[in-house]
Amino acid sequence: MRKYLSFLFFVLMLSACNMPISATPTADLVSTAVSGTLTSAPTNTLAAPTETQPPLPTETVTSIPTEAPTLTPTFTNTPSADDPAIRLGEPTYVEEFDTPSSTWTYEDDWFYLNVNDGRLNIYSKGTPYWNSWYTIGPAIQNFYLEATLTMPNCNGKDRAGLVFRLTNQNQFYFMGLTCDGTWGFNRYTSSNGTETILEYTESDAINPTDQPNRIGVLANGSHFEFYINGVKVSETDDSTYPNAGTYGFVTMSAGTVNFKTSVDSLKYWVLP
Repeated sequence: MRKYLSFLFFVLMLSACNMPISATPTADLVSTAVSGTLTSAPTNTLAAPTETQPPLPTETVTSIPTEAPTLTPTFTNTPSADDPAIRLGEPTYVEEFDTPSSTWTYEDDWFYLNVNDGRLNIYSKGTPYWNSWYTIGPAIQNFYLEATLTMPNCNGKDRAGLVFRLTNQNQFYFMGLTCDGTWGFNRYTSSNGTETILEYTESDAINPTDQPNRIGVLANGSHFEFYINGVKVSETDDSTYPNAGTYGFVTMSAGTVNFKTSVDSLKYWVLP
């Protein structure tokens, strides 16, 4: 499924779609998965969750703790001198989601996204292992693309990441980050299959996923380099999708209802 929005004063292509994970899908498998998802969807209308405080206790607390509460540490990484965000200078494009925008507003049966409180919030509604993605134009080919994101309510293999080089055939690459602290590199095929290029592995560069992680990919022809919090974690070559394409985000719940990814910023640098 794809959605396209066009604007009067400039061309901006949006693409949003959802497909289940399947190594070698067939038309029957895909249609069965779609049918199953539709019939098992919640009957209540889902709205973007609001931050609410837990209910007040019904009993008065009389004891006073004698120890100071343990503070949750804030994790930071020292970027390397090779961090593309440093060495490439000023980015070609910066989106910090300061104000709500129709560009970043979308909803279907499987996921939705909106801008609120200075962040792009992406929600997977909970269909297990269903990939949903959303991209915008212009199409870019050789670039460094990065986003700073947090997954505050994730579990296990819940996953979010960066989509790039998406074409009209709904084929693209994505760099994924899982809730349990691994990252990997995949391509999504026009036959609705997910193929692994780099296996999901742990990295010391990854902060706990309820803390911000800045993930980035440098794509130059068939060569790809991957960065997490400014640290280069791997590189590889793949020539399957050489052409320019749109860019954006992918989300996949492993079963968490309203699995949320909050994005603080999205940037890219076009390579010379």
